Amino acid sequence: MRKTAIDRRHFIKISALGSGSLVLGFVLPGFGRNSENMPCDHFQPNAFIRIDKTGQVTIFVARQEMGQGVNTSLPMIVAEELEVDFQTVRQEIAPFGSLPEGAHDTGGSQSVTGSYAELRKAGAVAKTMLVAAAAKKWGVDPNLCKAENGVVTHVTTGNSIGYGDLVCDAAELPVPTEVTLKNVKDFKIVGKGQRKKNLKDIITGQATYGMDLKVPGMLYAVVERSPVLGGTVENIDAEEALAVPGVVRVVSYNGTGKPMHARAGVAVLATNIWAAIKGRRLLNIKWNEGEKNKDSTAELFRTFAELAKKPPQKTVHTAGDVNAVNASKANTLNAEYAAPFLAHAMMEPLNYIAAVKGDQCELWGGLQLPHWTVETIAKECGILKNNIRVNLALMGGAFGRRLMCDFALETVKIAQQVDKPVKVIWDRTDDIRFDNYRPANYHRLEAKWDEKGILQSWEHHVLSTPISWMTDGPGTDTAENLGGAEKDFWYAVPNVKTAYTPVDFNLHRGWLRGVEPVQNVFAVECFIDEVAQKLKKDPLQYRLGLLEGRESFKAYWDKIVEPQRLAGVLKLAAEKIGWDQPRKKNHFMGIAGHMFFCDSYAAHAIEIERLGPKKFRLVRIIAAIDCGLVINPDGLKNQMEGGTVFGLGQALKNEITVENSRVVQDGFFNYELARFSDVPDIEIHTVKSDAPPGGVGEVGVATVSPALCNALAAAGNRPRTLPIKNEGFTWE
Repeated sequence: MRKTAIDRRHFIKISALGSGSLVLGFVLPGFGRNSENMPCDHFQPNAFIRIDKTGQVTIFVARQEMGQGVNTSLPMIVAEELEVDFQTVRQEIAPFGSLPEGAHDTGGSQSVTGSYAELRKAGAVAKTMLVAAAAKKWGVDPNLCKAENGVVTHVTTGNSIGYGDLVCDAAELPVPTEVTLKNVKDFKIVGKGQRKKNLKDIITGQATYGMDLKVPGMLYAVVERSPVLGGTVENIDAEEALAVPGVVRVVSYNGTGKPMHARAGVAVLATNIWAAIKGRRLLNIKWNEGEKNKDSTAELFRTFAELAKKPPQKTVHTAGDVNAVNASKANTLNAEYAAPFLAHAMMEPLNYIAAVKGDQCELWGGLQLPHWTVETIAKECGILKNNIRVNLALMGGAFGRRLMCDFALETVKIAQQVDKPVKVIWDRTDDIRFDNYRPANYHRLEAKWDEKGILQSWEHHVLSTPISWMTDGPGTDTAENLGGAEKDFWYAVPNVKTAYTPVDFNLHRGWLRGVEPVQNVFAVECFIDEVAQKLKKDPLQYRLGLLEGRESFKAYWDKIVEPQRLAGVLKLAAEKIGWDQPRKKNHFMGIAGHMFFCDSYAAHAIEIERLGPKKFRLVRIIAAIDCGLVINPDGLKNQMEGGTVFGLGQALKNEITVENSRVVQDGFFNYELARFSDVPDIEIHTVKSDAPPGGVGEVGVATVSPALCNALAAAGNRPRTLPIKNEGFTWE
């Protein structure tokens, strides 16, 4: 991702915030004092907190919940400063429009990182006002009052009063412009493991996801989409489909170009989903596929290989002068790596509801970037932004898929043609075949060292099918090198050159969990391992030698890379797996580390048992993370375990292939995910840190593949393409 895509995902520069006075800038009109014409029944000093007369605290979560646990971690931050019992706190999705534009957006593991300071201030404001209300009631100095567990106490007299009895008094007070935050050392909620707020509802089937939503009078719809991106409808024979009981209408709509690339489609609308599905099977459609209907992944990777031999199109980063480094053939190493398109494959297939009445539009469902969705629908469907109402919902997984809103856009296009709300449901085949895929990518690397074995130069040429060419159009001047092939390259090498070459391909691309680091860390961490192996160095100690002593440095977005934190997670992972201990016969280990957008650092160490040539058993996986201050240790463990399994699937099996511009895979039988039988014991270990909190949802993905491939290389066979099954590897 480069600038345009990053802006859309609202990556935020974060500065460390400690205890002290902070100026508030987020209180919105409509909050604070109750209206003079309305009876007092609650206290809501800002968009995040509401306290009613019973003392019930409700915390509104702006970021979108898709299984990553923000509906728990974010309320924890507020509750910490508010001084309430977290177990009694309720959480709700913050209504769309109750916060400034972009505040609801969720991606890039930025929910905690981007909200931490603001949510602390929100809790502190409410607490300060409640304490002031109690002090005013008693006629005492607020500094002689303290708040704890939802109660304000006067420390001199011992008088106390609950928050519920203070809501009307607090609502009459002015909202303070400055508040004092707690010292991190005094935290009682943050840093303590908490179960997900809606865990019981999830387990018992009571949680309401987008798939569960119903709107009175709505029709169900399924869509037959153009098999080729950019195709159009030429002719429709819907006679048999319309004869199915329950089918009420068949409509078509045109596809769109950038940034969403919603495909042209023919929708079957019915009073029940089964009739709609049956009707779609009976459609007879003639498509105009256009001129880009012959693309194949086999040809794409041949193109990658040819272009890798040529000068790159764009130089991304240089340090020193790689051309000035002279080394013999014996002191030079080259290697090439490749990885395929990947699907998101969420548990809950895409679904969305839209109702259009005149110039008004209402939406229901899960979105990661709701403001971008509104802007896109307004532009593509001719509806004023202010006339679009959004109702957000829980998502049963996303992994970046719902950053794009092609599914919402097509729903509105269909709803514009009928006089009832429409719910479009994708089946699993739709979900796999019409995704916006993680870009296929290819890497050529070269390293040179002197006669003493000291690394002198590092060149990394990244080739990929860029996302920016989908969002901003072909030819966009961009590069997708974050994750070790940009200014963030973390190893101390005096001469570095990283570069990029884009290759177009007629398939929609988008952001997948881990984004660019998942593409580039695989190559970086495998190749550094190859260099160490070539020099007969211990791979761990070789990495540490290139990290230790290296000072922190500025990368992109004015963010700082801290090589010593990366060294720390590598050491921790190695320690926990017993890297320096005697190993059982035929047991081998691999290790890899990286940092995610300079906020979090992670490493994986993997132990395998060699069972034969290219046959192995995964023994155990150790993951280590330094994400600064940990908000919810239970949530961190959940995300690191999930990220590890996600990355393991990419290493072993995951692959999207294309023939004639059509995706071959159509479900979990041929787009294989990691299964229970594939996953060994996983341990998660955390580096204790006082740094500001970083993201944990994606940092645990990127280093699984290189750690496994490095272990396999230690056992005698190094894979350089993913998934490794394509190189003949098997496992038990």
